[in-house]
Amino acid sequence: MNWINAFEIICYFITLLLLKDIIQKKDKNEFFLFLSACLTGFILELLAVRLTGIYHYSSDYYISIGIKPYQFPFFGGLMWGGLTVCALRLAKKFNFNTIMSSLFAGWMIVSMDILLDVVAIRLDGGFWIWEGRPITYAINHHMFMSVIWVNFLGYMFEVPSMVFLTLKYARKEEKSSIWSLMVSVCISLATVAIVGIASGASLFLDSITDEWFSCIAFILLWIIVLIKPMSLILKQRERLLLSGKKDWTLLIFWMSIYAYCISALFHLGIMEAVPIYGVFAAFLAAMTLVLILVDIEK
Repeated sequence: MNWINAFEIICYFITLLLLKDIIQKKDKNEFFLFLSACLTGFILELLAVRLTGIYHYSSDYYISIGIKPYQFPFFGGLMWGGLTVCALRLAKKFNFNTIMSSLFAGWMIVSMDILLDVVAIRLDGGFWIWEGRPITYAINHHMFMSVIWVNFLGYMFEVPSMVFLTLKYARKEEKSSIWSLMVSVCISLATVAIVGIASGASLFLDSITDEWFSCIAFILLWIIVLIKPMSLILKQRERLLLSGKKDWTLLIFWMSIYAYCISALFHLGIMEAVPIYGVFAAFLAAMTLVLILVDIEK
């Protein structure tokens, strides 16, 4: 089995595990957030590969949707849903407000993606291929180790928008499942529109700034969103606990992805070639593990 299909199977497994947990908890908000994020992922990816010409996906996946060469792996849409739910679960543990919860959820996903994308374009010919972009270790205003900056910036548009809209809806009184489904679809379409406009603007600004815009915008957002939530968590440090019931689904979900990424970094020799990046990967994995394990004393 190659690395592409191994990751595909891992993602199906952890997504099914998450769905089982959501259903057992009867958490309608998480279920409809999952649906919204899945639908958004499918729409955005299928539109992006068809309209932008920036990249295309491998044909080696077990299950893909769309017509070649514009296909998209089916598990990818499911993972948009799973990652969004799991990122929000982490944010909600620390009593952030709606805006900070939304930004932190986006930060958690894009931080993981900084590792996943670097290995994904190198394993087995690439999970996907950036058109006309060489595979190097260079980090500059054009690319981060061969991943374009606007790819990372897009997560900071998509996830916070969806989570913010979902949290706003969740505050309202209980509605029927049909009504909740309709709202989920509307949230998804609204998120697609926001991402489309923001990404289009970013690509335009990149075209007139030699791609400096997405590079600077993402780095600034990433640092700001790291500092603010961490400062809020540190203010509650006397109430942080390692005891108590653990969310094993959350632990398995996040650590499966990080374990895959770090294993791939070793397999590809990136840990040896770029040691500082290896340290960064270990930091992200360790920080995520700590955030999963700690709780705030009520």
